[in-house]
This record gives sequence, structure tokens and C-alpha cells, in this order.
Amino acid sequence: MKVSDQSHYDRYLKGERLPHFRTLSGIEMKEFYDRGDSPQDPPDPGVFPFTRGVYKDMYRGRLWTRRQQSGFGTPEESNRLIHFLLSKGMTGLNIDYDIPTKLGLDPDHPLAEGDVGLVGTSMATLEDTETLFKGIPLDKVSTTLIVNPPYSAIHMAMYLLTAKREGVDVSSLIGTMMNCAITQLVGPTYQSGTHFFPVDPAIKIACDLMEYCLQHIPRWNIININSRNIRETGVNAVQEVAFVFSLALEYVRSMVARGIEIDRFAPRIAFFSSVHIDFLEEIAKLRAMRRIWARLMKDTFGAKNPKSCMCRIAVQTSSLPLTAQQPLNNIVRAAIQTLATVLGGSQSVHTTSYDEGYALPTEEAQVLAIRTQQIIAYETGVCRTADPLGGSYVIEKLTDELEERVMSLMEIIEKKGGFLECFKSQWIENEINGARYEYARQLEAGEQIQIGVNMERDEEEEVKINIFRQASDMQEKRIRSIREYKKSRDGDKVRRALENLTKQVKEKKQENILPILVEVAEQKVTAGEMSNALREAYDFKVHYV
Repeated sequence: MKVSDQSHYDRYLKGERLPHFRTLSGIEMKEFYDRGDSPQDPPDPGVFPFTRGVYKDMYRGRLWTRRQQSGFGTPEESNRLIHFLLSKGMTGLNIDYDIPTKLGLDPDHPLAEGDVGLVGTSMATLEDTETLFKGIPLDKVSTTLIVNPPYSAIHMAMYLLTAKREGVDVSSLIGTMMNCAITQLVGPTYQSGTHFFPVDPAIKIACDLMEYCLQHIPRWNIININSRNIRETGVNAVQEVAFVFSLALEYVRSMVARGIEIDRFAPRIAFFSSVHIDFLEEIAKLRAMRRIWARLMKDTFGAKNPKSCMCRIAVQTSSLPLTAQQPLNNIVRAAIQTLATVLGGSQSVHTTSYDEGYALPTEEAQVLAIRTQQIIAYETGVCRTADPLGGSYVIEKLTDELEERVMSLMEIIEKKGGFLECFKSQWIENEINGARYEYARQLEAGEQIQIGVNMERDEEEEVKINIFRQASDMQEKRIRSIREYKKSRDGDKVRRALENLTKQVKEKKQENILPILVEVAEQKVTAGEMSNALREAYDFKVHYV
């Protein structure tokens, strides 16, 4: 719209008004809220059901962990980025793997072409893991590894071997493995993972890794159940929470079925969530998540340890509100989302960079994201008291409303046989597609405003920001490197290791897979080769043209 348009002036002369007063989840907001909307004050922070925060002092005692994506291109490039971001104020690692790695494909696989190192780090060998973490004190820096089963187990084996070679006691490692088998199945790339590994064995291997970590790495978060990818499809806050908690119950039941006490493993469960632009609703959502999870653990599974009932949440601010149009507006959006994340009581924050509508973030954009978190922490005053919005009539009412709606949707899922049955029957997919369509329709109709997209558009805009670009020969060099690596090995030794892996998994499907993966990873076997061996063990073939 040009500034000279008469309609532009008319809108301001008449006085502006919102198109509606509903949240993104469809909750109709009242003109104002009072004590009648929130007759009871919630318990204090750090007290069951932890609505106001999992710790009594919250950020007075310790600020959230600042994490930014630390993965692109080769392990060497990612290592340099990690050290750069740590020097700029990042306090924890978020290691994101590229798509081929996440799907169990080596860089030289035909299906990896064009995706090697594109949106994460290309990781294939034990030596890659050593290179990626060179100079990083693994027992002092909290590391999140964003990869899922069965590949999470493979890369955990390599991570453990790297720690041992660095002289680090594995029991002292601190961090989190995403390890969520359904992450890429109900995220933006819905069902992509099912083309590369079957769901039920993936759940089994996820539980193997959880059990192994409980026994050997007591400070490690055994799973980071991912609702962010679910939210990024376009579902609303109610669906996001109902879906992820229904999925979480599948893991909890699987672990209990193994004979593991709830209080043995529940304290090491974490969640990875999204925070959208709907400020008040997103704050209330994180509060509702804590309350719902606490009651599920105590009332459904009989948890007695208060830590079992603590819903610890890591957040990456949602990419959906960020636009390619007028990208500098995204700086404001991301700051608002980050503030909502903090007021909602998250334990870890990744502020999505303003330029991610185009590519991976530049170093400049990453630093700005870190500075956004630091300004909120040190300049705004919101960290001086726990849950500063606790008792707000509107926040408490929204928390109650979201809890009620989430529980109703979870009940529907349970009546249909649980999350996995709903996933296999494509009910989840249909819900996601419906929500995705509705979100797009609202944007198209102007019911949901995005500045620069359906309001204050500038048809003559020229985007003038730096955009991250990979080296043109990066993928070619990476493929050549892995081929040379494979040629340099003792082929017979590798073949025997892979045959043994397939045989062991076939014959001992009920046993924990981690010990054999650690053994095989030491034999210079690549992650892609181990993935193929696991597929063979489960009689699963990848079909492609």
C-alpha cells in the first residue's frame, strides 16, 4: 500500500480497531477481567503444581540458559561458530544436525544431495564428533543434541566415545538429547521419518537411550519431547500442548512397562516448546503446561518425588510470525516472543534470529538474538521476582481456560487409543492439516494481522540485510571427504562390525542397543552405515528413485 492511498488515511481518521478479540487458539477475550474470573490465587512458585514456576526463586537464583543454533556446514565450521557464540554470551549449546544426518544418511548418499550441511551440521563419523566439540569442556557446558531415534542412539554413542577420548567421565556429562521419535513425523516435514525408519522400533530405541542415560549419565536429560515442530505446522497452543503431552504419555508408559519406577526417570524428562506472537496466551500456555504435567505425573502415575512433577521447558521462539517481508520487523517480534518466554518461566531460550525467513542466521543476527535475551534479563527488571504476572486476572483466567481445553483434547486422543494410534490412523495428520489451512485462511482474510504481509505492505520494498550463504563448494568437499574416509578404513573390519550389529539387534531385540552401538562406533563405522544395519535388522527398506 502506498502512503498516498486515501484508504490509508481514512483508516487512521476513523480510529483503528482490531479485527477481532480472539487469541490464536480461538479463546474470546473479555473487555476486562476481575477477581470473579480468578477467585483463587495459585500456589507459590516452586510448589506443586508449579503453575508459577518450577523453582521458588526462578531467575533470581539462576537465569535461563541462552542457546542459539550452533550447526551448519562441516564439523569444523560448526566448531568455529560454537566458540564464537560462546564468546558473545551464549551459555549452552544447541547442536542442530543437517537433514541427511537426521535421517540416517551419510553425506555421499544419493538422497543427501543438495542438503548436506544446509540447515545443520553434517555428522557422519566419530572423528566428526571429536572435531565438532574440540575445545568444549563437555562436563561444564550444557549441550543439547537435536537428533532423534534411532540416530540419537548412534550419535550418543559417538558423543560418549568423544568424552572418553577427552578424558571426561561420562557420568559428569550435562545436557539433553532430543531423542523424540515422532519429532519429524508431526512437524513441518510430516511423516518424513517414516520413510527411513519404522515408528515402533524407533520408540523402543528412544527408551533404550533413556534407560542407558539413567544408568550411566545421571545429569543428562533423557528426552526433550518436542512440541515446537508440532506448533510450526500451524496448530494452535491448545493442540500443541495436547499433542505433545499425549505423546509424552506414550514414552512414560513404555518406560513404566520396562519396570522403571516413575520417580527414577520422570525428573530427567524435558520439553522443547514454541512461543508464538500471541503474548498473553503464550505466557499462560507455559504456566498451564506445568500445571497439567504435574497433575498427570502425580495423579495418573503416582509420582512422589516433586522433581518428577516439574515440567522443565526449553523454548525456541516460533518462526511462524517472522516474515520475509520487512525482515527488520522480526527483531521486534522476536523480542516480544522472548519476553513472553521469560514471563512464562522457561528454563532455556533460543531466540529465533530475524533473518531466518531467508536462510540460517548470520553471526550478526545470532549475536543480536543473544543481546535480546541479555537486555531482557539485565535491563527490564522482569527477573527481579518470580512469576511477576502471577495473580493477574487475565493471565490466571487464560491459564485455566487453556488447561481445560488441553485436557478435553487429550481425553479425545486417549479415547481414540492414544497418540500413537492417532498418528498411525492419520488422525493427527488431519488435525494438523486442518489447523494449517485455518491459520493460512486467517492470514489471507486479514483476520490475523502480519505487518508487511497483509497490512502496511510495501510493494516497492528492497530487502537490504546480510544473508547467510554457504561456501559454494562446501557440499562437494564434504562428500569427497567422507568418501576418502571410507576408503582409508579396514573394509573387512567395518563389514564384520556391521554384520555383528545387524545380528545382535535381530537376535536380541529386547536388549538395550546402546552397548553394541558404542562398540561398533569405535570401528570407524559411519552413522549412515549403522543406520542401514538397523534398518536391515528390522527388515525395513528405504525406497527411492
